[in-house]
Amino acid sequence: MANKLLTARGKDKVGKNWASNFVRRTPELKTRFNRKYDYQRAQNEDPEVIQKWFERVYNTIAKYGIHEDDILNFDDGDDFYSKSCYSF
Repeated sequence: MANKLLTARGKDKVGKNWASNFVRRTPELKTRFNRKYDYQRAQNEDPEVIQKWFERVYNTIAKYGIHEDDILNFDDGDDFYSKSCYSF
């Protein structure tokens, strides 16, 4: 976005450290990390792993004849969000 704005103004592109320099000179902004990097969680963000998991869910639904209305969506804290988290 910054490069598009500069190009529109006929200027050069931003530098390599532009983002960190911008945060440093803008006191209203801060950077911080919410939590430590979790290697196990990162492995579970692999699209192939996720696809295999959904295939397993769909196969289980088909095997046991589970109706869509019987599928509930909960987060990690067991908070109820929606009736179904899967598109059939």
